[in-house]
Amino acid sequence: MRILLTAITCAKGDPEANLAAHLDLLFEARREGCDLAVFPEMSLTGSVDPIHHPERALTLEDDVVRSMVDGTRRARVAALFGIGERRDDLSWITQVYACDGQVLDVQRKRHLGEDEDGFAVSSDTALFELGAARFGAILCAESRVDHTWDASCASGAALLLFSSAPGLHGRRTDEAAWRNGFEWWERVGLGDARQHARRLGVWVAMATQAGSTIDEDFPGLAALVAPTGEIVDRLPDWQPGTLVVDVPIAVDASPMQS
Repeated sequence: MRILLTAITCAKGDPEANLAAHLDLLFEARREGCDLAVFPEMSLTGSVDPIHHPERALTLEDDVVRSMVDGTRRARVAALFGIGERRDDLSWITQVYACDGQVLDVQRKRHLGEDEDGFAVSSDTALFELGAARFGAILCAESRVDHTWDASCASGAALLLFSSAPGLHGRRTDEAAWRNGFEWWERVGLGDARQHARRLGVWVAMATQAGSTIDEDFPGLAALVAPTGEIVDRLPDWQPGTLVVDVPIAVDASPMQS
């Protein structure tokens, strides 16, 4: 299974700009021969504050979401991307799995971070499929608890896609500040990925928001971790970028490649 992992800047309140960047990356994934492109948490909307800016959340039927979903058909690459979602008068942090122009499933966040007031919590665990491949999603603060990882593995996932948007405390004003924030995420985010990969014997692939938005900075990092907990490949620093990785999980007759 060949995957494009992204560490990208996701503008708040500008889903059209984020959509354009997402579609460019889908076609980059196609050129690289990828089966799947993985985006950070709330990548399409940018990080949403449901209390102060509920208008920035989208429904699954929104035109921007539909355009992204249709992009998987045009690029012939499946995608896991993030939105702040409005649904049934509630707000959710949601990863959307789309393939061949259709939304196949979603993973709504099951464990919230300390600064995520206003969001609902899901109790459901999704199992995504691409041909013969089975995989699940971990959303940022979910990495800090065992039950989210355990539920995804119990459902049959051999690969967990760890999509995050860990906002840094304080603005990054120089290289030293960026390095400090990045090293924190290496210890916490990458550290969690390595621990749970080793504990459960599964592959873990990371995609993280990167760079500065209007009022918040993000540390970046895309990486692939083996079931031994060893880092197979990764981006070197906090700069936005992409990483193509090969995971030894059979896709077989993927609808994208037929």
